[in-house]
Amino acid sequence: MNNQNKITVFGATGKIGKELLVFLSKANISTIAVTRDKSKTTAMHRIEWKEADMNNKDSLIEILQESKSVFMATSVNQNFVAEQNHVIEIAKQYGVQHIVKISSPGSDKKSQSFIARTNGEVEDFLKNAGIDFTIIQPNSFMQNWIGYFSETIRCERKVYEAAGDGKKPFIDTRDIAEVAFNILTEPTKHINKTYLLTGGVAVSYGQIAEAIGNAIGEAVTYVSMTSDEARQRMIEKGMPPMMVDTFLAISEGQRNGKADFVNTVGEEILGKRLITVEQFAKDYAESFR
Repeated sequence: MNNQNKITVFGATGKIGKELLVFLSKANISTIAVTRDKSKTTAMHRIEWKEADMNNKDSLIEILQESKSVFMATSVNQNFVAEQNHVIEIAKQYGVQHIVKISSPGSDKKSQSFIARTNGEVEDFLKNAGIDFTIIQPNSFMQNWIGYFSETIRCERKVYEAAGDGKKPFIDTRDIAEVAFNILTEPTKHINKTYLLTGGVAVSYGQIAEAIGNAIGEAVTYVSMTSDEARQRMIEKGMPPMMVDTFLAISEGQRNGKADFVNTVGEEILGKRLITVEQFAKDYAESFR
């Protein structure tokens, strides 16, 4: 269709989506940012906010009729598979050319992990939908530390985790967003590819605590918990059982050295070094003070 000239972002208020909008706005690219509640949005140059419910196919039609490409980075919930598949179905129906999906490492529809399983189901659906795609599987986000353990750092100067001394290549969502921006704006290089995306260096929680402590000018201690202690803390915070089990499995993998790997995919796509833990800590120091 002649009016299909926009990039549409689902998950526009999320950790990656909001950073992607910054790149698109600065590049003067006409963009539709999708939200369930426009009252919570912020005006940005060339960004048009539209309300839609991914559970309602009819609400997606007007948006996707104007879209040449789609970015999806929505939060995992009980309706996750249906919601993302609805977007894929309507995108295919109305001639969207390319879908960039944020997934998770180890995605597999047979996985015991809720996050990996649901993302695996959507990946399979997307690969068989007959539409060009790129799948990005980023490792754990540095920005998850804000809110996740920033409160204990502010109150106690401590980080509580059950990963032992295991290391993981955490990645900054700003880097993920810039990778997505490059893929969306130069799609021919990335058609029908899946990218596992890691940070530049694998680090332990002890190293993270040290970096944050250096950034705020006060020592921060890493407290290594047992799995049982971590489970109890998550239950007390009201976390759903399936997510508790998922996060404990992730911590166990890190503790056992299964997450200690790094690749250069992000650096190759961006042509530069990725954001380090030390730089992240400096940029977000106020969140931990």
